Amino acid sequence: MSQFSIDIEKYFEELSAMGRQLKGIFCLQYPIFCIHSEISDSTPDPLDNLDKVIVDFIKVKPDFSTFQIGSIIGTSKILIEIRIEKLISDDLLLKKENKYYLTEKGISVFEAKTQLRLHKESYDFFIDGITLKPLPRVFYNYYKSKLVSENSTYLYTNQKGETKIARPFAPDIVHTPPEKNIISDLIFTVEPEQRDEFGIPNGLQSIDDISFTKMSFQVLVSVSKSEGKLIKELIDGYAIYSLGDESTYYDTVKKNVKYFESQVKDRITNLKFKLMMPIQKRDSNEKPTPYLTTNWPEIDRYKDSNTKCYNFSSEDLIKFLQADNPFGFGIKEIETENIINDDDKIMINIRQNHLLKSSNRQKLLSDLIRKRDYKIFNNSLERNVFLFYIFICTDDIIVKDLIEFIELIKEYQRFPFSSFIESHPKYTETIRPFLLLAGEFDLLEKFDIETHMIVVN
Repeated sequence: MSQFSIDIEKYFEELSAMGRQLKGIFCLQYPIFCIHSEISDSTPDPLDNLDKVIVDFIKVKPDFSTFQIGSIIGTSKILIEIRIEKLISDDLLLKKENKYYLTEKGISVFEAKTQLRLHKESYDFFIDGITLKPLPRVFYNYYKSKLVSENSTYLYTNQKGETKIARPFAPDIVHTPPEKNIISDLIFTVEPEQRDEFGIPNGLQSIDDISFTKMSFQVLVSVSKSEGKLIKELIDGYAIYSLGDESTYYDTVKKNVKYFESQVKDRITNLKFKLMMPIQKRDSNEKPTPYLTTNWPEIDRYKDSNTKCYNFSSEDLIKFLQADNPFGFGIKEIETENIINDDDKIMINIRQNHLLKSSNRQKLLSDLIRKRDYKIFNNSLERNVFLFYIFICTDDIIVKDLIEFIELIKEYQRFPFSSFIESHPKYTETIRPFLLLAGEFDLLEKFDIETHMIVVN
């Protein structure tokens, strides 16, 4: 399945400028149909003029060979054969023994010119899997490679080293049964001047036969908070943004998923994150840790979750935050009194002991300065989770002083450290313990060298 190209920081910053705080991003597989059809199309073909020349030769001499026609007009015998086959399939020519004749339709098109030439060809339409309405042209080119077919498979190696087959097609909404008449009617409701916008041939005259392939398209559901209210809306994880565009990044990620919004709006408003505890394996002493998922599988049971985006017990949340694996945040010794666990707010209060126990103090301190951290769950998309934020604060006086110190020393470029202490004398006694607490071991080494080693001129 395709990886998303969303610029998370840019999206977060634009929402912040709008007075909204991003909480997380869900992921859904939205149903799509690829309609395989046989159509009649009056759109001129670039080779129609060559067909007229071929017909002129045949009208003069019905037994002209393809080699003779090709030699006279300076093209290959194979091309002439291909175009004659096309004329026959369009019911414009008829072959009897080794001679060719115009059919009644052929006479109407080439001689009387009372009828438009119609091309019979195969054509794939992409339509919404719920409304059965045509999708815009972007799904015929850029997004075509992002669609997941019901026939898609790929190989992967599991943790045991075994090669397995994955089938990524797993739509989160049931496809509407496709009916030829309904699909055809909805395609023809698109006005001729709008057909190009929806990938429909301008000269489409009829849809003669259809079959279909079920597909899905991964859409993201953003949840953010503004003025005490939660906003859950579709966004595009594959959007391409250009600095030359007049649109904002927010407008860009909304543009191409607006066609799906009304179909899922009532359901995504009740979508929220959940933590589930896996069953412990009999042959393992390893304690299971909660994994992040959502309430989507039973979403129709939730009628009043529009004001909620979390459904965590404090015990599970603490285990999730402490987990030092790709699915956790590695924050050790979190106590219940150090977390805010509300329906629409998760906040962790970081203190000195959390920094000391952290396997990556620099990152935790950096997150504390930014007041947030997040995890991307590319391997958990089947659980409808893509991204999850936690927000961080501190009421620890030492940690607050440490943050102030780190911001100062990161900006300070004029070492030796004696110059820094001269400018900031209050750190004379704390510079070393602060560098140690912050995990700034490279700076600590430089400080110790400067402090304890004799400099020989």
